[in-house]
Amino acid sequence: MVIGTLIGMSLAYIRHTKEFRFASLIDACVWILLVSPSFIIAQGWVMFASPSGVALNTFGIDVSQLVFSTGGIIAVMALTNFPLSYLATSAALNWNTSSLWEAAASLGVSPWTVFWTLRLPLLAPAVISGALLVFVETLGDFGLPAAISSQYNFPTLPYSIYASVRQSPVNFALGGVLSLYLVIIVAIAIFIYLRILRSSSFSFLSGSSVQNTKRQSRISGLYSLISIVAFIVTLGIPIGSSLQVSLSERLADGFTISNLTLAHYEQALEMGSNLMNGIRNSVIIAVVVALLTTLLGLMMAISMTFTNFAGNKLLDLAGTVSLAVPGIVLAVGYIFVWNQPALNTINLDLYGTPVLLVFSGVAAALPIAVRLQMGALGQVSEYLVTAASVTGVGFFRRIRSILLPLVGPAVISAFAAVLAASVFDLAGATMLAPPSFDTLPVEILAEYEKGEYGYATAGAMISMVLMIILVAFSQIVGKRLMRQK
Repeated sequence: MVIGTLIGMSLAYIRHTKEFRFASLIDACVWILLVSPSFIIAQGWVMFASPSGVALNTFGIDVSQLVFSTGGIIAVMALTNFPLSYLATSAALNWNTSSLWEAAASLGVSPWTVFWTLRLPLLAPAVISGALLVFVETLGDFGLPAAISSQYNFPTLPYSIYASVRQSPVNFALGGVLSLYLVIIVAIAIFIYLRILRSSSFSFLSGSSVQNTKRQSRISGLYSLISIVAFIVTLGIPIGSSLQVSLSERLADGFTISNLTLAHYEQALEMGSNLMNGIRNSVIIAVVVALLTTLLGLMMAISMTFTNFAGNKLLDLAGTVSLAVPGIVLAVGYIFVWNQPALNTINLDLYGTPVLLVFSGVAAALPIAVRLQMGALGQVSEYLVTAASVTGVGFFRRIRSILLPLVGPAVISAFAAVLAASVFDLAGATMLAPPSFDTLPVEILAEYEKGEYGYATAGAMISMVLMIILVAFSQIVGKRLMRQK
């Protein structure tokens, strides 16, 4: 948490306050890491640092002892999750507040005092919020420890929960207890985060406020170097290593022209292959989950924003509580609930069917979809909806003709976010997918664990391209539909 927060805060500060070349590389790091599954990033680090990996075979450097250690794994986690701290800090740096410390300086206050009494307090809520988000994401992440477990035993709560339920000897009681511990820890962190958001506010924006302008610096070359190094370390090493392995005939021969091949991609893209079946099944599940989640989230957001429905507080509470339930815990809960013999008597025996993947996907993504759409709906004047209601316009027509044109971009963003997350839901797919039902993340991880690194990394690269295509396609289609309206 500390390392990830420091990285995110530092990069956000130089990105939003200084003018320098290659600044866009920082943005690329942040957004690609945000939408990339953590297990694919972790696999890239394993391909780089393993005793027979890219670092040794291509560069002649053995970094296995450095990366596959407690400190190394913590550093990898920080480099994967720092974008949450970056985004939280960036929001606080977006507006120009220089007039405050200029006023303090005119009164003779020293720069050091200005920093401690003005700059730091204004940034503190955002920095603390970012730190808690990094903490929650790292604590509940199942994909990264699952991918690294083949090289280094680094037990985390999510992976221990998985092992207790899915590996022999099975211990459901232990899985339940560990799940409870994880939920309690995450819930406390989210409670602190929400309290900070509600209580630590500083009203420094006015009608004359302007967005922050970046300033030229005498050490802009250093900032450019930092952005290049950040890009190489956070993306270049893991993604580049996976790409090299996917194009290599033999991992031990390193990066040479004679060792390049497309055989792994041909094998992965062969019709009827496990990977292609996994892509098909995962995309179908993800589209269904995204449609249901976006629609249900929109209805809940409208209810909580524009109606006096008695259950609005309960909906808000349920959404907040759901944020504290990591995906692995949700999957274990579904096993406990739906694997009951009594359900056979009423034809609700859903355990071992793809339906549970849809249920768990909707439950996991719904809180995010609701929050994304509530933010946009909160900017719509209630009088627009009320006036239409008074003139006799029906409820669904009001949504279609008034709200959707105004909040369409937020609806599209929610759909795209849920779609991308659902395709690569490793925790849900690992725990709930039927044995004969191939899914994309499980297939990639299974081939990786069998030592088929070329095939697994080819699948990972195909997955990255697929994710970009899906998100871009949903954005394009959504925008065209909004223009038609």
